[in-house]
Amino acid sequence: MTIKEKILSLVSMSEQMLELAESSEWEKLEKLESVRRPEIETFINSLDSDAKQHNSELLKSSIEKILGLDGKVFALAAEHKKNLVGLVQKNTSTHQAMSEYQKNTGL
Repeated sequence: MTIKEKILSLVSMSEQMLELAESSEWEKLEKLESVRRPEIETFINSLDSDAKQHNSELLKSSIEKILGLDGKVFALAAEHKKNLVGLVQKNTSTHQAMSEYQKNTGL
C-alpha cells in the first residue's frame, strides 16, 4: 500500500468514526478507534525522513483533517456524556422521591 493509499485509509476510518458518533453507535466507534490508533502509530513510525519530506503536504493536510474529525467526535461524545449524567441524576432524584414516598406512606 502506498503512503497516499494508507493515509486515505486512515482518513476514511476517521470519517467512519464521526458517522458512528453521529448515530450514537459508541461501541462500534470504540472498536474502530482501537483498530485505527495502532495503525496510525505504525504508519507514522514506518515513515523515514525522506518519505516524510516528499509527502509533507499530504501528511499535513491529512493529519489536520483527522484532527478535525476527531474534534467533532469528541464534541459529540462530550454531549452524549452530559446527557447520560443528566439521566443518571434524574433517575437518582426519582429513586430518592420514591424512597421518601414509601417511607412516609409506610409501604
